[in-house]
Amino acid sequence: MLNWHDFDAVFQPKTDYAYDSRTVETIIRHRKEFGDQLFFDRIWRTIGLTRPARNNYPPRSNQDLRNLWSKVVQSTAPDEQKLALLYYLLRDCRQLPNSDSNFARRTYLPRRWQLLVAGLWELDHGQFSRALEHLTDPSLTPTFTDEILLTLLRHPKCDPSLATAYYVAMSPPLEDPAALEAYFGLVMTNSLVEAYYFAQRQSGTKHKMLFEKLVVSVHQDNPSPSRSERATLLVGMPLTVEEEAWFERCILDGAASKLPGAKDSLMVRRIITGRSTSDSTALSRLKGDSIGGINWENVKAGIADAVPQ
Repeated sequence: MLNWHDFDAVFQPKTDYAYDSRTVETIIRHRKEFGDQLFFDRIWRTIGLTRPARNNYPPRSNQDLRNLWSKVVQSTAPDEQKLALLYYLLRDCRQLPNSDSNFARRTYLPRRWQLLVAGLWELDHGQFSRALEHLTDPSLTPTFTDEILLTLLRHPKCDPSLATAYYVAMSPPLEDPAALEAYFGLVMTNSLVEAYYFAQRQSGTKHKMLFEKLVVSVHQDNPSPSRSERATLLVGMPLTVEEEAWFERCILDGAASKLPGAKDSLMVRRIITGRSTSDSTALSRLKGDSIGGINWENVKAGIADAVPQ
């Protein structure tokens, strides 16, 4: 078995090895693209190293690489975790062909760790499709799933469909509010109906928060046939009693209260569900746009005349 604690034993063919300048520059560029937070940094913290990873990675010289290797080896983490991070470092050693695969073979690094690290390394290097080939493997233990999803959603060069594919394959728990809201934003863009049912599957305050975001998203769009279509879909949803109350409050005195067209949607909802349109001051005063000479005053008058006294 390889003595992986010994830097010279691992780099025996070239013990003076250092990352070339192009590799260092590429890593620094990607670090900036990802908001100074790489998955290398997350693994770094997982093995109990507290000093900022950016101060150590990428290493700019042979001595830097030796120091980085030593810090990982001397950490108190289980050997598999330390081997995983060392395997990550060797994937950057492009001038040493097969150094990463040889290391994994000679240290008996479990395949699940190879898959995870290979996927996270590809992700840190902006290779999103290749990353998902590893990170969605059925044999992989889900790790950093919320963080991976959020990275896919936020990076401007990542196709949004990859985030959807990752969510479907791995079912991240969405415990991170940022990941939940970002993914919900993507779902709303793709399908209002799907977004409604997605929100409904969430529990308690998450359900309410996402439902209200859905209402706001429809009405904050600029007036257009598309917004009208989305508003029509929204008011026709099979809302629960609880959602009905949220819908009313959101529009009457909540986040959507000042958005154009929101009260029109509530008026339509009241009419199609057979409820009063005059028990709210905001709705009783609502005139709305005149379309073909008809506005809400005409509609309400017509409804009143049709109701038996």
